[in-house]
Amino acid sequence: MERTLARKRGSPVGIADVVEDLRARAKSLAKASYYLYRATVLQRIRDLFAEGVLDEEGIQKLVARLTPEDGTASIGTCVPEKRTSAQSRKHVRAVSFSTLAFMSYAKKTRTYVIVGAMMEYGPDLVTRPCELIGGIMTGRWLSIRAAKCTNGRGVGEIRNLGLKDAFTDFDLEEVRDLLTLLREDLQKVGGDRSKLVRRYGAALRRLRQGVSWAKGITLKSTRAQGRANLARAGYTAFEIASIMGHASAETSASHYGRKSQGWKSSHNRRPLAISERALGRVRPGARTKAKIARGQPLTFSEARDAFAGPKPA
Repeated sequence: MERTLARKRGSPVGIADVVEDLRARAKSLAKASYYLYRATVLQRIRDLFAEGVLDEEGIQKLVARLTPEDGTASIGTCVPEKRTSAQSRKHVRAVSFSTLAFMSYAKKTRTYVIVGAMMEYGPDLVTRPCELIGGIMTGRWLSIRAAKCTNGRGVGEIRNLGLKDAFTDFDLEEVRDLLTLLREDLQKVGGDRSKLVRRYGAALRRLRQGVSWAKGITLKSTRAQGRANLARAGYTAFEIASIMGHASAETSASHYGRKSQGWKSSHNRRPLAISERALGRVRPGARTKAKIARGQPLTFSEARDAFAGPKPA
């Protein structure tokens, strides 16, 4: 707990700093989230008391600080009614993305043209919404700045994606136009990628208002469905992790779309090239390491063969 806050601030912190940080964030946390964090902090305080680090007087002061002066009235007051990432669909049909792209292009405004391009090419690029902002195309290679590169969960600050023959020359030109629009918008907002993501996400929500089949489709849905498509196309867990920027080969399977929900495509269609440098930084997940240590099969096929016994001659 203290380590997480210390890494965020770049300097050592104590339990008192954690308490003050939670108080400062109380308005932006839902009440359920606030009390979950509060319970975790209280348990940490008990542990420190058992270790002799805190005395009873120190505990009383810290516990008192965990409740705002006005009771619970200020907790969650700045939480938006609609959380943009909540209920985001992981599996979306290709025709749904295509229809939303068409609806967006039809509005003929800059923001909706960008949203339309994200709906059209997002499932093939498999990037986070913010990562496309500031991206650079060199030939058939797309260079993006990773959104998560300082928490030890990514494969590097810069990630290179090779766009293979599945992207036609027309598609490449469209992607270049999208990147140009995104860079121009980024300059206008002073380099704040989060602000642009909120703008485009709000435009998408307005676009799908009253459209029942589009409920839950967000910018994040393109990445989730993109993972399912890669798995269906035959990419390994390590290859998918290197493309998506995950340091663990197990992250995508537990957080994004399932292989069974990937779109059917032509035989051996592999839209993205693998960066050997990123692939070399992907590590096995904790579950895989545990199975290897216990000598257990790693895949369903291995498990099935192990229990099926020898095949009849």
